[in-house]
Amino acid sequence: MFTLTNCWVVLGLTVFAGLWGLLAALREKLGFTARVGLALVIGAAFGVVLQLIFGAETTTGAGASIKKWINITGSLFTKSLQLIIVPLVLVSIINAITKLTSFGEGFKKAGRIIAFLLATTAISAVFTIIVVRIFNLSADYLIEYTASTSQPADVATTITNLIPNNIFAAFSSNSVLPVVFAAVMLGFAYLAVKKEDAVIGARFEAFLGTAYALVLKMVNFVIKFTPYGVLAIITVRVASGSGQFIIQLGLVIAASFIVMLAIFVMHLVIAAVGGISPLVYLKKTAPALLFAFSSRSSAATVPLTIQAQRSLGVGEANADLAAALGTCIGQNGCAGLTPPMLAILVGLVQGWNVWSPAFLVPLVLYVVIASIGTAGVGGGAINVSLLVLSLMGLPIELVTILISIDFIIDMGRTLINVSDSILSGFMSGRLEHEINEDILHDRIDLEELEKQELHTKYSGAAS
Repeated sequence: MFTLTNCWVVLGLTVFAGLWGLLAALREKLGFTARVGLALVIGAAFGVVLQLIFGAETTTGAGASIKKWINITGSLFTKSLQLIIVPLVLVSIINAITKLTSFGEGFKKAGRIIAFLLATTAISAVFTIIVVRIFNLSADYLIEYTASTSQPADVATTITNLIPNNIFAAFSSNSVLPVVFAAVMLGFAYLAVKKEDAVIGARFEAFLGTAYALVLKMVNFVIKFTPYGVLAIITVRVASGSGQFIIQLGLVIAASFIVMLAIFVMHLVIAAVGGISPLVYLKKTAPALLFAFSSRSSAATVPLTIQAQRSLGVGEANADLAAALGTCIGQNGCAGLTPPMLAILVGLVQGWNVWSPAFLVPLVLYVVIASIGTAGVGGGAINVSLLVLSLMGLPIELVTILISIDFIIDMGRTLINVSDSILSGFMSGRLEHEINEDILHDRIDLEELEKQELHTKYSGAAS
């Protein structure tokens, strides 16, 4: 029997389908970021309309049915993100470790740069924890969880759980920590095998390259679904909540930019310790930092990252290594900011004691681990956040909510990532006493120096 309730449900779902169709129709006219932003706006507006008509906390009737059907899209999106966690972790970490084989005599340089990147990421995570505490951030209007009686495992249990007794069981249960251990083992086994048998090493490297490309393509498929997932998730959350939902999203954005400001001030302090005045640093790195901010891609900024380091007197080897490593290891913004913030917010909603050392110490450690293999493209923080939340044993639903505002934060995060890459190369060169002071203080033109380096290189090759 077709009742008034059914009429409302059909009408509501028809409107939602129309909004979905609008986003699909705009694929050729609007970029991905613009469509995600549009999904946030129209989802919030549709959610407000549903709330005004049916009320916020309806559990029965047309309003509840509409939200239930719309939520299918959001649930599929969330489950898709969960699906890609294990393969993404496995191939990303192995791929990051295998890159160590290409450094040759520069292994020590790479080690210093990696240590700097990871250390500053750990400090960035601490800054995030402090700001979340000062702001007293909460996510109780963003996600709906009942308080959990479980708590994060203690350090001894965490260490014991590193090695699974059944790796396939770990894969099937999305137990990420054993997967990380297995990936590290496979990565270093590859390094050993390649040293003993280059042919077998080359075969595995080719297989890994294929697997990595396939997994990234899977991730790309899921990410392309983001506007529709955001539309559904925001609609249901606004329809079920109140204005506090928007307020909490705004507070997350504000807190994120405050953390980024603190991290950038740390970078300026490090530059000063290394012998560069903050004004000189800003002047010489501005082209790279501004491009990073606008492009939201550390990888795309690599040529400018190298150029910025060279203008600071960094040698060619350190500049190349720092620019390359900074796109996939220890990103202060993508790893040090969003993942620890999400973990604390989800932990609070779960009823965990997130301010205890038992939670915070593993959190910082997992952030550092997860930062190895970060994708140097827009949205890389999402992948790291999925890993960190999984390592902490926390649900990932908040990630799907914050994807809707991620593009706003991601511009600043990318700038922070590139700044850290530049500093890692500079500080490595400073420790090696290889900084060209004449270039740093503009006593020699960089272009002329590079011509001299090319002449010396080819003259040496000819002789």
